[in-house]
Amino acid sequence: MIVSVQHRFVLLCMPKCASHALIDAIGDRADMVIRHPQGAKHCNLRKYNRQLRPFVESFSEVPIETLCLMREPLDWLNSWWRYRQRPALNGHRNSTSGLSFDSFVVRYLEGAAPADTIGRQARFLSDKDGNVGVDRLYRYERIDDLAGWISDRTGWTLRLEQKNVSPKAEWTLSPEVRARAEQEMARDFEIFSAL
Repeated sequence: MIVSVQHRFVLLCMPKCASHALIDAIGDRADMVIRHPQGAKHCNLRKYNRQLRPFVESFSEVPIETLCLMREPLDWLNSWWRYRQRPALNGHRNSTSGLSFDSFVVRYLEGAAPADTIGRQARFLSDKDGNVGVDRLYRYERIDDLAGWISDRTGWTLRLEQKNVSPKAEWTLSPEVRARAEQEMARDFEIFSAL
């Protein structure tokens, strides 16, 4: 999470959506950056509203806007699947080594390892009532739009470099699994389509 009280924004860092690149690009100019633990770095909107917003906004006389990136839902899952193929995870319950993308998506939908700890983008972005509550939401592949907004607001020049990139891997997704994912992740697809 990246906070600039002076420039009135909080960037919520959706996992697998350029968090490292954004922290590297603007972290040294922000007022606060939460890098660790992962649960705080990737603080969702509900937790931010409940625990951190009162603290952050106590330093500002005007509301502070929330920003976030969102990735196409299946592309997001694919990035997780590839990321968890790293040799460092061999033997770990989260490893996807030897697991097809189809199988990974099915396990994700069923809440089974190695995909049971990932969560949902729609939930990350939603308030306690289930409504998308992030003020400015950008498509991951349009990260330049987010960078442009931050530059316009702050006067900062952002140089984004790829960081923490998931390994390349060949993959396919069967029509049946795709259809099931689109049905069971309908809210994620709905939010992304509206961007």
